[in-house]
Amino acid sequence: MTSVLEKKVSINNGFKSRLWYDKKLVQERYKLPERNIVFNGNIFTFTHESFLLSYYCLRDPRFRKITKVFFRLFRKILKKDPGSPVHLKEAFLELGPTFIKIGQFLSSRPDIIPEEFIGVLSELQDSLPPIPFSEIKPFLEKELRKPLNMIFKSFDEEPIASASIGQVYKGELINGAKIVVKVQRPDLNILFYRDLAIIRCLATFLERYTKIGKGREWVQIIDEIGRTLFEEIDFIQEGKNADHFRRNLKHEERIYIPRVFWHHTTKKVLTIEYVPGIKITDIASLKNKNHNPKELAKILVNAYFKQFFKDGFYHADPHPGNIVVKDDGTIVFYDFGMVGRISENVREELANVLINIVRNDTDALLDTLKELDLLKSGSDLQPLKRVIEKAAYKYYEGTKLNSLNVSDIEDDLKILIDEKPMKLPSKFTYTLRMTGTLEGVCRTLDPDFSLISVTKPYLQNWLKDKLPKSKWFYLKYLFPEENKFVGKIKAYSAVIRSLPRYVNEIEKKNGKHLNETGTNKENINNTEIKKEIREKKFLKAEATKFYLKSKLSYGIIFVFCLVFIGRIMVEKTDPIISLTGFTILIFSVFASFSLAGWAYLKGKVVE
Repeated sequence: MTSVLEKKVSINNGFKSRLWYDKKLVQERYKLPERNIVFNGNIFTFTHESFLLSYYCLRDPRFRKITKVFFRLFRKILKKDPGSPVHLKEAFLELGPTFIKIGQFLSSRPDIIPEEFIGVLSELQDSLPPIPFSEIKPFLEKELRKPLNMIFKSFDEEPIASASIGQVYKGELINGAKIVVKVQRPDLNILFYRDLAIIRCLATFLERYTKIGKGREWVQIIDEIGRTLFEEIDFIQEGKNADHFRRNLKHEERIYIPRVFWHHTTKKVLTIEYVPGIKITDIASLKNKNHNPKELAKILVNAYFKQFFKDGFYHADPHPGNIVVKDDGTIVFYDFGMVGRISENVREELANVLINIVRNDTDALLDTLKELDLLKSGSDLQPLKRVIEKAAYKYYEGTKLNSLNVSDIEDDLKILIDEKPMKLPSKFTYTLRMTGTLEGVCRTLDPDFSLISVTKPYLQNWLKDKLPKSKWFYLKYLFPEENKFVGKIKAYSAVIRSLPRYVNEIEKKNGKHLNETGTNKENINNTEIKKEIREKKFLKAEATKFYLKSKLSYGIIFVFCLVFIGRIMVEKTDPIISLTGFTILIFSVFASFSLAGWAYLKGKVVE
């Protein structure tokens, strides 16, 4: 594999060429004084920081241009211009690649951007005028360290795509392999650093002194965008992502991931197999090839279930331009720069969300959303509950959006728009983007697409695999009426399991303190030392008793759970389940006697 190192070149604005996001570097370029408290109404700090912004504008033409465009935009927004969403989109297009990517990112954040802006920003096309091939060719040869005619049998000089990140060309290697070459725009990382430093400074000012900025955490959002951008422009990492997907999806017969040609790939050039096909949303062409669009929607969703719930590693940008269908009906993915990763615990809770939607269990659904920190504390959830019950379930069962009767929930929708009871932690940004884009593709393939009907068989198979690993998740699924009770037992058991660790920490601290006391005993009265030692011994004895009591409590809860599960299973009509429940009840009796004996013996030892 050829890997070309970045050349560290100092440039006029102070940045060096890097392919990773460093918020400290960004912060140092255009820095406002750090504030640990809110300075509302403080004219001196406001004047000082306003002068700093003015100085930055005078010194840097790019800062001046960005400030000018945003000042013009904010005036229109504050005047409540009905064309503000379109003006925002035009501003991002005017300011170039960094802002096009920012607009696409914000289009997946309905928690911070009004709905009317979301719709317009989602239309933002990731395209720019192509760079002439006369400029691309020397850059390519420098990256690959060879003349193009020594690598490629043929190379089309006209790009098949020109996006904000780079340009894509078709070609053929000397060995006859058909390929596409993705070439990064020159100095793109330097452009990102410069623009992110400017908007981070402006975001800091807006957060402190304007109504638009207060309570939005814009600086953290800018940092999140920065990390996302620099993940996308590392083509070595994109190639690794493609290989990762190929391994994970190798047993999916109707899914194909193109292979990467590592000998012709660097951080700024990606050479990947060319697999022609029909764009996934080109319904007419799909039908001409006798492909069933509804079947393709199911295959696509099941592939994402596999990525999301089993692998915890998923393609986060499934827009139609990144998915094609081969003549044999195989779905091909492209563009692996934007991927999402999700932990097993969060996957289980998100699967629980789907289960609750399938069951139309609104209370359990809201409880799960709280556990995922997707609901703001103190919010009135009744309007959200009514919208879910009257519209959301019907939509996910296959009802078209324009067929829903929203007159019954119009007032609730207004409340939700004004109060925004839901929030979106940064860890779910890719998840929401992926879900929204994927759903749009599936609805194009199948206007009657039903998430619930597709979800049921997958969840059943997934739960069978999860049974040995997650007893709590399976209990919630098995006993939906006792969902809240199972959740409480899970929380109590987690607390009790943590108590021994806390006790051990107390003992370690006490032992350390006793040792320190012993080293200075010559300077302390012996009576005081003995008194302190007695106190420490007493504290240790009490901690030990508390530790044993906590283990006893945990055992009692375990026995109680056995009785609870056994009682419910005995009442079932299925004889096998009923017999299993009776066996569990017998086992719980023996467990209770064993627990009592253990408690008696341990109590004797402590005494």
